[in-house]
Amino acid sequence: MIKRSILLFALMLPGCGDSKSGDSDTETGTGTGTDTDAPTGTTTDAGTGTETGTETGTETGAPTGSGGDQPVQLDPSGCLSQCVEDVDPSTSLVEVNCEVCDYDPVQHVCAAIVACEQVMGGWAIPAGQEACFAARIDGGNETPSEIDNMSQACVDGGSNLEIELLRGGEAPAGTFVAVTCDWSTNAAMDCPDLPAP
Repeated sequence: MIKRSILLFALMLPGCGDSKSGDSDTETGTGTGTDTDAPTGTTTDAGTGTETGTETGTETGAPTGSGGDQPVQLDPSGCLSQCVEDVDPSTSLVEVNCEVCDYDPVQHVCAAIVACEQVMGGWAIPAGQEACFAARIDGGNETPSEIDNMSQACVDGGSNLEIELLRGGEAPAGTFVAVTCDWSTNAAMDCPDLPAP
């Protein structure tokens, strides 16, 4: 009884039966389903493309410091124009946390520059590297070594950090040296002689 009722109900529906018109409707319905699937697939692919673009931007983006600290361009003197945070106030020297790179403002790529090594009382480029940087933090001959002494120009200018660069060749074309550090939140106290930006 249930099977007969279902069959009778199906026969009463418009468009059902053996007519060509019904066949056309069925084919049209199938085509509509295919069209619906296609845009759905397109939307999914577009989403994937967007995610890939985001990851690429992250890998090649402009330099940023921890906590949103912004990079500064290093001038030829090596004296930083911004006051650096002393990350270990328990020592007599300014202990810094900085990153240095060759920044390409067109490609938005920053190639990291590693820290130099101390070799026989001087700075040296580590094996396999083309450049390195050394942080000069001694503004008053507080250590027996001279390689960390700041230049008199940086001291007189009020800087509390000088960056020295060593290169085995020319800097990449179109780039400038960018420095990102933990910057002081109280420059008036930490760098009283440094001109305000």
